[in-house]
Amino acid sequence: MRGFLIFLAIAFPVVLVSPFFWGLVNMELGAQRIGYIHKDPHGERVTQWATLGPKAAWPQWAVVPEGATLRVRSNFEAAPGYSATGVGDINAKSSPREIAHGYEAALGQAGWSVRVGRFDATSPDIPPKPIHWCIVEGRRGNRVQRLSVDIDEPEAAGSLNWTQGKMPFPIGVKDEGCWS
Repeated sequence: MRGFLIFLAIAFPVVLVSPFFWGLVNMELGAQRIGYIHKDPHGERVTQWATLGPKAAWPQWAVVPEGATLRVRSNFEAAPGYSATGVGDINAKSSPREIAHGYEAALGQAGWSVRVGRFDATSPDIPPKPIHWCIVEGRRGNRVQRLSVDIDEPEAAGSLNWTQGKMPFPIGVKDEGCWS
């Protein structure tokens, strides 16, 4: 036990002065700016800057469903060959049906071209569990925003994505009503 306490006494201050530790803290509680280095088709390096964490920026044009709370996860800036994009988690006391229908209506009223689909699959868990998601997507020009909510939950929980650039409709999503 004494050896473990000595280890903690040495390791704890080392962890506290580590920029990596504080970067992880910022990703959970604030906003941490980082760069991802990619290779473009010509083999040149391209840095795509991102801000990770709940205090990352969310664009004004990206609609948040009424009655839902948004926790931003990431905001990636555009880089040569890469679109600007962001992701957040949403939660609401309302049902997934109310949130999805309200989001679809809000996008339509704001002039977005709306597409709704349903995704059904099986989880990789043992034993497998069914997965049923409602996808509501809005497109206007090169901007895309997408809400994904779990149909089977009593309260809406899911994700909200936006991008300025290419964002294909998810593979496996059927163009049909979510509650048909």
